[in-house]
Amino acid sequence: MASKDSTPGKKVRDSVKPEKSKAGKRVVLYSANRDVFQFLCGSVLSIVTIVTFLSVVSFLFTWAQDQSLLSSDSIFSNVVSARNWCGKLGFFWANFLVSKLFGLGALVVPFFFGAFAVSCFRIKKINLLRVFFLTLMGCIVSSMTFSYIFSFTNASSIFGEGAGGSYGFYVNEWMRLMLGAAGAGFVVFFLLLLWIVLLNNKIVGKINTFFDMVFKKMEKEPAVEAASEPEEDAYDAEGNVEEDLQEQQEDKESARIGDVPEEGEQETEQKADPMPVFEVERVPVANRFAEDEKHEDASVPVEAVPTLEVIPPEQVNPELSDELWKQRYDPRLSLSHYIFPSLSLLDDYKSQWYEVSNEELEKNNRKIATTLKNFKIDITKISAKIGPTVTLYEIVPAPGVKVSQIKRLEEDIALSLAARGVRVVTLVGTNAVGIEVANEKPSVVSMKSVLDDPKFKNSKFDLPIVLGRTISNEVQTFDLAKMPHLLVAGATGQGKSVGLNAIITSLLYKKHPSELKFVLVDPKKVELSLYEPIKDHYLAKLPDEEEAIITDTQKVVYTLKSLCTLMDHRYDLLKMASVRNVKEYNEKFLSRKLNPNKGHEYMPYIVVIIDEFADLLMTAGREIEEPIARLAQLARAIGIHLVIATQRPTTNIITGTIKANFPARIAFRVISSIDSKTILDSTGANQLIGRGDMLISTGSSDLIRVQCAFIDTPEVERLMNFINHQQSFGMSYLLPEYVPPEDESGPVRRVDSSERDDLFKEAARLIVREQQGSTSLIQRKMNLGYNRAGRIIDQLEDAGIVGPSEGSKARQVRITSLESLEQILSTLDK
Repeated sequence: MASKDSTPGKKVRDSVKPEKSKAGKRVVLYSANRDVFQFLCGSVLSIVTIVTFLSVVSFLFTWAQDQSLLSSDSIFSNVVSARNWCGKLGFFWANFLVSKLFGLGALVVPFFFGAFAVSCFRIKKINLLRVFFLTLMGCIVSSMTFSYIFSFTNASSIFGEGAGGSYGFYVNEWMRLMLGAAGAGFVVFFLLLLWIVLLNNKIVGKINTFFDMVFKKMEKEPAVEAASEPEEDAYDAEGNVEEDLQEQQEDKESARIGDVPEEGEQETEQKADPMPVFEVERVPVANRFAEDEKHEDASVPVEAVPTLEVIPPEQVNPELSDELWKQRYDPRLSLSHYIFPSLSLLDDYKSQWYEVSNEELEKNNRKIATTLKNFKIDITKISAKIGPTVTLYEIVPAPGVKVSQIKRLEEDIALSLAARGVRVVTLVGTNAVGIEVANEKPSVVSMKSVLDDPKFKNSKFDLPIVLGRTISNEVQTFDLAKMPHLLVAGATGQGKSVGLNAIITSLLYKKHPSELKFVLVDPKKVELSLYEPIKDHYLAKLPDEEEAIITDTQKVVYTLKSLCTLMDHRYDLLKMASVRNVKEYNEKFLSRKLNPNKGHEYMPYIVVIIDEFADLLMTAGREIEEPIARLAQLARAIGIHLVIATQRPTTNIITGTIKANFPARIAFRVISSIDSKTILDSTGANQLIGRGDMLISTGSSDLIRVQCAFIDTPEVERLMNFINHQQSFGMSYLLPEYVPPEDESGPVRRVDSSERDDLFKEAARLIVREQQGSTSLIQRKMNLGYNRAGRIIDQLEDAGIVGPSEGSKARQVRITSLESLEQILSTLDK
């Protein structure tokens, strides 16, 4: 029986055992496969998290350079590259999240993938449905918030429709139409607060605790004074207050409502709640009164200021006075209370600052690429640098494409873009060609913004000048002392006067009145008259002149010759001091190495600003060019620098002598390319857009395109009033007196009309029109004899119209235009 029973049992066990074994294998296999699958999913999601985060962050900085990929025909080509840290795929992924969807709110997206990855790795149990809901809500709310905030600040549409992306832009536009700006703001604030509360519900308790602390503090403040002095029965026999402190601490903890804060929060709350008990000294009562009696008669604190001992002059040690004399001299002590003007005097013009939209960049990008493609010119990449008024599109041509081919298409590109001010330039140091295109809405660069830039504020230049912002939005600064002179030219109404105001304002914000003086020449009498209030601070003039701003032509000649005399005097001082320039001389003088009793003096920089130089040449002839040429050649070393402006950039105004001594030149917009070549020795100024758009040539580098900083007349007036109401020197800086020689004739000398020939005026017009002062010319053109023509040429010399005889050479014609001649002839008739 046993054997029979055992056999069936064995069969049953044998039949069951394999089934359990197979089931166990299936469970283990399923568990192993699930772990592998979760690990793979976690790894993939981790990679997606990192790639998404890097793509979005990189997109914030490189989108402008990669925007050409959106319209490129060779996206999958190996030649085209992307600036995005994650390549082309990262750019398109980030462009979708940032530009098309959520803007800056796309930074929330990586947190969802990261939470999913953490859940797959089983690092922490996470409710993925809640995370998905909070992430999606965070993207939406952040997009709406950034779009709403940036809509009030004229912020750039740097990511498609703005910092909030396309979603935030359109939602905010709809809410503004339905609810208004205030109603939309309340909705955005409520959603943002709701999202923060959903993220961490403990924040509500923290807010309640904060308000409880504030209200408790307000209730206890009236009782602070009464409770500040402890009662006598509050101390034990030993005079300690430890028990009282403990009891008050327990009462404070029992009165606290709500959850018990953590240890760090409890310490912070105790410090924030100034209980009177903490003001009690922890010393015995007897010792405390002893300390009070000890300090009762003390009239001087422990760290008392030492009494200043005044020594009479007769008791001064001569050796001590020598030591004091050897201290470094400070020229600003003459106006020690002078306060430099603040930037609050200037306007910021934020309402007139416009950012270039992404749509405009993409539109110009497509048109440029299409135009070049139509002419069978292949390019590999286009990137954009956005300036205040002009955007530079950097084009990398394909191998084998000549730069001259692209330059020849300048007019075709301008026609396709339907924009003015299009220039094709070669970018030195790169493999790209630049196309400058004017923005649809040019921005105003405020003088306040460029003066506040660290590049200018931290500059160590001797004569720092800031002009505006370049095409890459960087501040353009330079040192006038190293230029050393500056020529400013351009057509009427293109920004020359504003440029001169920017130069003067830059120097006023950096140089003390004792370190800088201006000589202002204004033949028009209205441009530089704004600076009359600072004549006792910054302006220089001749001793006998009443007005510091020079408007009379003859006084301009005398002032320039007086500056030549000052130049010779300063060179004598340099020779005595054995130095080569004014900087070394002043350093020696400030270090007390030069004795003022031997004629040495501190040399302030002198900046001569001449507006309408062409008008001076027309009225004063070439007599004014001689002292200007001499100052331009020699005055650099002794700290005299010239800034000359003219609206007639012709060869008879900007002569070879002027161009040779003015390597630094600024060209505003001109009419023709010939005028541009006269100023800059190259074309380009005729393609500017005006309103302060200019090209700068320093003589050693390529042309730099700059948008001049704008400063309006009310701003200049506020600046002048601020300086004028401060302590001054009491008088203008006096230049050396100039006495003209007795035999020196001015540019125009009156001649008795009875002595002049009847054909004098006609001969004068002939000489000026032909610009040739010869007797033979009068003979041929007017059919006169030699003797009569000779008398007329002598009369023209007496009148200052032609120069003296130079032998067989023709006489120099001192008058350059018929308009100037008519003015002279009208004065001769009086």
